[in-house]
Amino acid sequence: MNNRIVLRSLVTSDGCLTAMDDGNIIWRPTHGSRQQTKLESLATVLLAFKSSNNRINSIVMGDNRGGIIHLSIPSLEVINRFSLEGESIRSICSASESTHRLLVACQSGSIWMVGDQVPSRKVHLFHNDGPVTSIRVSSNKEIHLQSGWQRRVIDFTGCELSYHDTSDKFKKKDEIRAIRRARLETQQYNSNYPTTIALDSVTA
Repeated sequence: MNNRIVLRSLVTSDGCLTAMDDGNIIWRPTHGSRQQTKLESLATVLLAFKSSNNRINSIVMGDNRGGIIHLSIPSLEVINRFSLEGESIRSICSASESTHRLLVACQSGSIWMVGDQVPSRKVHLFHNDGPVTSIRVSSNKEIHLQSGWQRRVIDFTGCELSYHDTSDKFKKKDEIRAIRRARLETQQYNSNYPTTIALDSVTA
């Protein structure tokens, strides 16, 4: 009986890539034969790269042990490997128009750049206060971080350019609801109070 669980999946017009809880990585192309390989660690994030003809030619996978693995499509051969030991990878994006420089966000909040064009193949950039849900680089080379309800824009030195907590609007809604509940309870109490007085006076 097959009880394997899909941990991550990537669905494209070229095919579907799935990462399973036993370490298997499976590529099911729209046209062609299925390919499969097995890795030692479990996938936590997938990122696809397209060639000049707009077809997917490789994927980058982050895993739960700090590994970043670049795999070719469709053969799933290992093109490159990087390691951030002890750091579960939460998000990956390209810091250039290729796979030569990648921004990597970890569970601890640390932000790294890895790649063959990076000194020592990996450089720690800065630390975010909490795990990063998603990371991307804008056209003007600003880093956009999403961490739960918090959204930050940072430059490559770690200097914060803007900050926005999207939970603020929900806090305001909670305050408005609390005020409405208090008003309704007050109205209900005031409407019952005269009735109670009247009944007491009749009984007397």
